[in-house]
This record gives sequence, structure tokens and C-alpha cells, in this order.
Amino acid sequence: MNKTTIIDAIKLILEKELNNQKLHHFTPSARLNEDLYLDSVQIMQLLVHIELTLGIDIPDAALNNDDVATVSSLADFLLTQSNTDTSKSSDATDDLSQAQEEFEDIKVHCFVSCLCESIKVNPNVDHRPFYFGVWDAEVLVNQDHHLAYHSDDINHDDFREWYKKLYGVTVTSWYCETLSKQENLHTLQTLLAQKSESENIMVMLDMYLLPERENKFNQNPFPHYVMLEETNDPTTWFMHDPDFRWEGIQNKSQVIAAIESKAVAGGYIFDSRDITPTSNSVIAEYFLASFNDKNNPMTDKVREIVDAHIDTNNSSTDITQLGEALKQLPVLAIRKYAYEHGFAFFWRDIGFPEAEFEHWCDVIEALVSNYKNIQFRAMKLATEQLSLANKNVLITEIYSLIDQQDEREFRIKQHLFNVFSQWSALHKLDLHGSQTITEEATA
Repeated sequence: MNKTTIIDAIKLILEKELNNQKLHHFTPSARLNEDLYLDSVQIMQLLVHIELTLGIDIPDAALNNDDVATVSSLADFLLTQSNTDTSKSSDATDDLSQAQEEFEDIKVHCFVSCLCESIKVNPNVDHRPFYFGVWDAEVLVNQDHHLAYHSDDINHDDFREWYKKLYGVTVTSWYCETLSKQENLHTLQTLLAQKSESENIMVMLDMYLLPERENKFNQNPFPHYVMLEETNDPTTWFMHDPDFRWEGIQNKSQVIAAIESKAVAGGYIFDSRDITPTSNSVIAEYFLASFNDKNNPMTDKVREIVDAHIDTNNSSTDITQLGEALKQLPVLAIRKYAYEHGFAFFWRDIGFPEAEFEHWCDVIEALVSNYKNIQFRAMKLATEQLSLANKNVLITEIYSLIDQQDEREFRIKQHLFNVFSQWSALHKLDLHGSQTITEEATA
């Protein structure tokens, strides 16, 4: 097998199996995400078909390998795998040298990121505590036993309430569900025209309808919160996307079309001039309200979905839908990077060895990456191109990986709580809630 053969196979799979609509961009140098518009799930689907078609064992490390960003680099990697023993590469935690770099570029939660943007530029407050509510944020499963990144029923009331408690800022919904899209757009444009310098106007739009705004997920649809401002040009708006760390001029009509998508509805306004410093007692209260030491909701939901789809007595599910059922997992798994914000915030105060912090960043990275390993096996199961014996092996592996997730996340939580306890002791906070002991009170 040579590189040309592998490149030809990649193109054929994209055409016949994935029905890729961007094949006119296909060249050896074409980027899988930016040029061929493959999201993280589709790249895994491509790898599944390569493994089954070419007989090349795909190690878990490939799912987190930045070196396979183009057709050519993927072919080089596959050629290496076809000629070497891959048994030593199966552990997704083997190569974590890019963990800190990925954290700097990773996206966690678009609603929270928009609210945090004003906090970041204020030297009197710290945005990191606001991420405490993200690591175990609500995980939705729809009636078909599929993970759901977005639902019409979801709201952000808890985040809004804690934003007020932590930073003194009221986040008000300007979007009215009982009004039409056109009426809500009129409200938005009125708010933009009247916007003060310190006001922030958020709107939910469908990022899939802004194809020039590249992202790693390319979900269709992709509900996402951004912030808008007017420009001197009536045909453009200035769009600020804190979660994807981008800002710039966007065609106004394109943005309106993305807002008009049936898949999205929502918008908020808040004023950053109202920001006030946060007391340690409120930060401790928020941490304890967000901390769940009894279970890991995301992993519990994944286990629940796998149970449902491999249950032959369940007529409403089918193992061939398991890959689709976990399709939203990459978008949700990145929430776990919020643990890094927790460690960073507490250790900033109490002091910590850099090596210890980096160690826990690696553990968190392994937690995120292992969800990909579960999803990859689920996709292989869904192809129905395996023998019963091979299916049973994959099912066993999936449950083993799920158990690993629980063990790893409970370990992260235990250490994070220990660090929180040290921080609380430093600031003389009563964790039992009977009374907060402040330095002022004891002075």
C-alpha cells in the first residue's frame, strides 16, 4: 500500500460514504476541517471507514492527533500505521504534550463566554469562578435517546442568577418567544441603534449559516451565542464571538439570515458598568452549589444512551443509531476544560507548583479525549460490518472506557475539592454554612 492508494481511498470514502459536498476542494494539501468542512464527528466517521475498508487499525491517539489536519498528513499517518505495530499507541493519554496549548484555544460554553468577556477586562474581578457551573452543566437526552447540544426547553436562568450574585450584573432577556422572528429582529436592531458603550447585546444564531466563520464542529444546525454592534456601514455589523475568540465585520444580511434560522431563538442584554468585585464567600457558595461529588452527569448520560442502544429488547432504539446518538458528544465534552479554570483560580491564591498544575491539566485533557475514544467505538458498532464476537469486544471496551471516565472525573473532583478547602481555609471561610468568617470580622 502506498500514499497515492490511501489518498484515493480517502476521496472515495468522502464521496460514497460521507457524501461530502466540498470535494471540489479535494487535493493532498486540502485541510479536513477548513477546506472539506469535516467536523470532528465526520473525521471519526472517515477513520472508521478507512479502518474497515483498508484494514488499517486506527489507534486512539489518532483521534487527538493535530498532525492529521490535511489529506496528505492523514495519508502519511495511515501509511505509517499500516507498516508498524500500533499496539503501543492505543492509550489516548500517551501523547498529551499539547494539553496546555489546546486549553488556550479550546471553547467551553458560548453563553458563559459572552458574559465573561466584560469580566476579563475588569482588573477588579476574576472571570474564572463563573466557569464552576460549566463542568457539570445540564446534559440533555432527547426522546430518541440521543445526546442534545441544544433544546428549545433549555434556559440559562441559573447562570444569569449567579452572574448577578457574583458580579452584580443583571442579564435581561430581550428576545420574546411569543413574538415573530421579524418582531424580535426589530427589537434587536432598535437595541443596537440605542446601545451605549458599556452595554453588551447577545443573540443566538445558527453558525452553520455563516460558513466563512470556520469552526472545528461544523454542526448543522449549530446554535451559538455572539455579541453584535453596529458599524458606520449600514450593510455590516461588528460581531464579537468570545467563545471562538474571534471578532470582525460581518455582512448584516448574512447575520440576519443566521438569526432567522428556525433552529435558534434567544438574546440577552447586560451592562458591564454595573460590575462589582466578588466576595470570597459568594465564590465559595457558588462552588459548593455547582459541585457534584455524587455522580458525573455527562458520563451517566453516555452510559444511559449506550444501554438503550445495545438493548435488543428496546424497540425504540437500534445499535445502528448509536453513532448518531453520540454525535453531539465532542461539543459537550469540552465543558470539562472548565475544571482547569477551577484549579487555576484557587491555586492563584494559595500558590502551587507549576508541575502539579500541568499534571492535572493532563488528567483533564485525558478526560476530554476519552469521550472521543468512546464515540469512535460507538461509530464502529453502528456500521454493522463486524462479527458478533467483534461487536461484543467493542461493547466491553466502551463500558470499560465509561468506567475509566467515572474514575478519572471523581479523582479530578476530589483533588479540586481539596484545593478549594485549602483556599477556603486561607480566607477563613466556614464551609458548613453556619457563618462566614471573614478577615474583617476577626480584625
